[in-house]
Amino acid sequence: MSKNNSYILGIIILSALSALLLIPAFPPLNIFPMSFIALAPLNIIIYKANKIRYYIISAAIFILVFFGYLLMWVSAFMLKETEASIAFLALFTILFLLVLLFYLPAMLLSGFISKRLPQFRFIAIPVIFTFMEYMRHVGFIGFPWGIVGYSQWNFLPFIQIADTIGLLGISFFIYFTNAVISHYILLYADKIDIKKDRKNYLPAIILVSSFAVILIYGIAKLNLEESRRLRANKTKIALIQKSFDPNNYWREIYTGEPYRRNSGGIQGFAENFLLKSDKFKSAEIPDGTTQNGTISVKRVANLAKDAALSQPSLIVYPESVTMDSYSFYFNRNKELYQYGLASNSTYPAIYNTFILYDMIRETQTYHLLGTPIIKENTNENAYNNYEYYNGMEFIDYRGEVLDEYSKIKLVPGGEAYPFQDNEFLLNTFPFKNIINFMYQQFDKAGASKWNRGKKITVFNHPRGYTFSGLICYESAFGDFVRQFAYNGAETLAVITEDAWSYSDESLLQHFYMSVFRAIENRRDLIHNGNSGVTGHISSSGKIISTIPFWQPDYMIANVALNNKITIYTRFGEWFVWLCFIAILLLTFFSVKKDFIRFKKSLKEKISAIILRIKLNKRLKKKSKKNEIKNDKPSGEKVHSYINNDNADELPTLDDIEASVKSVKIEKEKKKPSSIFDEPITDIYSVLDDIMEENNEKKYRN
Repeated sequence: MSKNNSYILGIIILSALSALLLIPAFPPLNIFPMSFIALAPLNIIIYKANKIRYYIISAAIFILVFFGYLLMWVSAFMLKETEASIAFLALFTILFLLVLLFYLPAMLLSGFISKRLPQFRFIAIPVIFTFMEYMRHVGFIGFPWGIVGYSQWNFLPFIQIADTIGLLGISFFIYFTNAVISHYILLYADKIDIKKDRKNYLPAIILVSSFAVILIYGIAKLNLEESRRLRANKTKIALIQKSFDPNNYWREIYTGEPYRRNSGGIQGFAENFLLKSDKFKSAEIPDGTTQNGTISVKRVANLAKDAALSQPSLIVYPESVTMDSYSFYFNRNKELYQYGLASNSTYPAIYNTFILYDMIRETQTYHLLGTPIIKENTNENAYNNYEYYNGMEFIDYRGEVLDEYSKIKLVPGGEAYPFQDNEFLLNTFPFKNIINFMYQQFDKAGASKWNRGKKITVFNHPRGYTFSGLICYESAFGDFVRQFAYNGAETLAVITEDAWSYSDESLLQHFYMSVFRAIENRRDLIHNGNSGVTGHISSSGKIISTIPFWQPDYMIANVALNNKITIYTRFGEWFVWLCFIAILLLTFFSVKKDFIRFKKSLKEKISAIILRIKLNKRLKKKSKKNEIKNDKPSGEKVHSYINNDNADELPTLDDIEASVKSVKIEKEKKKPSSIFDEPITDIYSVLDDIMEENNEKKYRN
């Protein structure tokens, strides 16, 4: 094996090793200490690789192994609608974008700075990768799954500092630990005696001292926060977990059977591998006429009635607990509902909404209902007369809607299409044609397009407290969630629908994100999923209670209220911007020598050009003076011809023209092609003149 091939093999092994070591830190194993050593092999590649292709190989292998495993459930989203090849292509597209837009640039920049400033390489990687993780939250394709900080959800003393520096601050210290470990591994490999220079101890000193501060802060804050919760005002909130398979279409007849496509070949293998619908257990007996939607709503109503016996101030339901917009049908059929006439309606949407309305009136409490929100489109030229929002409605004990919230952070491809909010591109040729074609492909893949909400909503409960609700994907964005707490929410509710994935890992990954949202804002948080995870998280990140996955049930959470604002709630990702400033400084000092050399070279070139221009000007002036001295004035020549007694010697006109032409030709030949073709004495004399002028200017100044 050649040296180059063995080098590539080493890169593949180290990259895969990092990914394999990091996987156990995430669900379902949750071995959090693995994160602190897992990335050391990857860091060694960053420090030592000297060709771009090595970085490309390393980033591709790491992303393929780690994120390929972590996000396998993504394929299930499309598998129920499309072929297996397209479903897995969607996953590989995500992996490709992670390599191209995030991990490869981060590795290249880290490697560049580490080689230019090896004494600071242990700090270059954490600041760059922390900022890279922040960028994974930004824009339409923001997808912050797999952030390394999430691996520490069960290391409570360590993550208490998230109320100051946020999730990404936790990520920073994980990257920092790995960078320091790999830094000392390379010092040992290079046979550098650490004892000879005290500066070699600096990374270890910073690491140990920072960890000590973080843990001391965390232990103290954990005790203080739990003590505060004991004294805080509390309210009972009920959570309903309906556990109904969302892949069974709402309008189809209920059969009681698990969702199946019954495909053959590779397609069937993929479906059996990912679509494990037998996790759902249905107790209702099919009658051959009732739709899935009606069965689901009746199940929810029965669970809510049981939960209401505990007299909660609020009952919270999962995302899209009903696909029939509650307010839309209630407002149009209010009299039918109030007089009970809708109880015999043959129109499923009206009947399903009546079941919820009747249950709300019976429970005599307040409800936070996950439901589509339908509004009339005020735009006369709109393609559709209605706007559709994924939302939640706050409903009182009489069934009246008090307030609503429409989802702002939409899932790319699943709920939102690229450029859907850009009116210019949607109405301008040729962009609109390209976008329409792209939308057709999304439609074929089973994606949907919802309107985007615009308002951060804080609900005011008549019993004297405030709360906010977040819908599914939104809970992954800490900088977004904090705005609800900053605007006055005393507790937070996350409602979600993760059951379509049939994946325990998917449910857990999403739930553990809420642990950080609770700590960052010091708010008790209730997380309500269709089939899990449904649970209550305290403001210190402790998981107080949960319901088993994949079964219908409810729970009562005694939620502590808090209106205090944390540093993170007030200032957001301030720590990330410190990292960004550090990146700018490290980059500047990395290229400083190159910049100085470039500046010096540029100055020399400019000086040479200026000198050449001056020489040309002076030499031209000098040559003109010489021509004037040597050439006889034409008037004198004519006078000599007139006074010449010998007429035969006078030239004819043809002779004069020929003579003029020959003179011009000789002058062209003698004309210097550059300043260095001039006589040496002329050049020296001009240079002397220029130096004298410069000296005179200096003397005057």
